[in-house]
Amino acid sequence: MNHKDTQTQKIEDRGWRIEDSEAVFDLRSSILHPRSSILCLLCVSVSLWFLPSSAAEPKPGDPPAGPLSPKEELATRELPGPWMYTGGLENWRTLVHLIARQQPLWGNGFRALLRVRSPWTVARVLDAAHVPHPAVYARPSEVPRLGRWLVKPIAGAGGAGIRLWTGQRLTTARKRRRVYFQEYIAGDACSAVYLGDGVGSRLLGMTRQLVGEDWLHARPFRYCGSVGPLVPESRLGQALEQLGTALAGGCGLRGLFGVDCVVRDGVPWPVEVNPRYTASVEVLEYATGLAALSLHRRGFDPAAPEHPLAPTAAPRHLVGKAILFARVALTFPDDGPWLPVLRSPGPLSDMPAFADIPSVGERIEAGRPILTFFARADSQAACLDTLRQIASDLDRWLFSR
Repeated sequence: MNHKDTQTQKIEDRGWRIEDSEAVFDLRSSILHPRSSILCLLCVSVSLWFLPSSAAEPKPGDPPAGPLSPKEELATRELPGPWMYTGGLENWRTLVHLIARQQPLWGNGFRALLRVRSPWTVARVLDAAHVPHPAVYARPSEVPRLGRWLVKPIAGAGGAGIRLWTGQRLTTARKRRRVYFQEYIAGDACSAVYLGDGVGSRLLGMTRQLVGEDWLHARPFRYCGSVGPLVPESRLGQALEQLGTALAGGCGLRGLFGVDCVVRDGVPWPVEVNPRYTASVEVLEYATGLAALSLHRRGFDPAAPEHPLAPTAAPRHLVGKAILFARVALTFPDDGPWLPVLRSPGPLSDMPAFADIPSVGERIEAGRPILTFFARADSQAACLDTLRQIASDLDRWLFSR
């Protein structure tokens, strides 16, 4: 299933299946006209559900300079202009580099990805800036016996493949996929969105993260939605600013990027860095009118029109998005509450009721995402209540008929 960003209008879609010795995944490309005025932008996304976790810890070195393989030529054959990536492609930095040789990349390239996708490099960067972070280890023998620990894929995204680790032996599959061990931090899951310039960053907003929610049939640690914007209290806001500046400067991050955090006692503990447009950005866009992609473009195209860094008025409502997962395997039906969105799409600036809607008859296996839906309310609690009600209604449509 290909999750398309709901703030864009798809003009043309082509899909390719790429196979090599390490992976099989779907590469989708869509020529987009985003609402924030980036024209002829190609957005490349790897479907999380086909994304393997086989990448090793990044090692120093220059990006590849050889010719494109036939599969890579297929992926880059008809790029119309500048492009950006979403959806986990940051784990394929060589492919990012090879595509960037064909057309300008509006995003973080090979060298930045080499740093930011290494848990050890990120830990050193945060240590140098005196920013607290969970401890990370490469091998089971290094993990202290005290405390709680997670085992995470190095090439992960969306919380896929994360498990609590209690000292058990790793399976052959996990060894092959390459994992690391991260200290478990208890607290409130949130996401911070930044705009970086390679030296520092500006905090654009903060959202609550929905993770492993039973009412969405999501597995533990799986990302399944966002609610925001949240207004951090002064101490937390300053800590988030310091965190973003340290990562942007230490890893050379430019444009939009996000940091998943756990807030404990008013302190944000970063658990994942996403060097791209993240799933929570559109929540801020719909809630505040933030022209996120225009700000992102400006970081790579100095001639682009300037846009205010933040909305001039405070948002009147909070926006929530949620991803419903399949509790059992199903075939997507031809009727449901999502039909009005398909029959009469609204303006790009309007928040849709549903997005990422599968094709009629598409087979969706248990544990896979089905679709995304949105809500707007005056408070976080009311927003969550509305999302729960929509999820309950969808359950009846999809699983009780």
